[in-house]
Amino acid sequence: MDIWVVVVLAVVAGQLLKLALFSVTQRRLRLAVLGQSAGPPSAQAVCGGSLLGACVVQVGWQAPATSVALVFGAITVFDAMRVRTAAAEQRRVLHELVQLGPVIHPWQRRAAEYLDVVTHTPAHVAVGLIWGFLFALTLATA
Repeated sequence: MDIWVVVVLAVVAGQLLKLALFSVTQRRLRLAVLGQSAGPPSAQAVCGGSLLGACVVQVGWQAPATSVALVFGAITVFDAMRVRTAAAEQRRVLHELVQLGPVIHPWQRRAAEYLDVVTHTPAHVAVGLIWGFLFALTLATA
């Protein structure tokens, strides 16, 4: 099976898993979850993990493509954890400022809802990497 087909299927399956987890924990179906990258499993981490897993199975550890996939996966994890964490902290501070400040305009409450922090945790990224890698290993060897 083509590497990119494996990656796309892993991401789609990861989003369906996210929908199932959300539906069970929140006891309601919210299809908008399918379009979110935040939450377990991290869509970016699933993409990086499945790309690495598919490359390992199809071309081996010694191949240049696997090296590129490994670097891509490392960058993905770095981005998901560091850059998103910094952005989440910035959103959190803005959220508090909007919530604590005097209500001058009706849009302030809507802005506060938009700025509510939704980002990755280390567990979301770990679940995404493991899900993507194992999904690729399972699908690529089948």
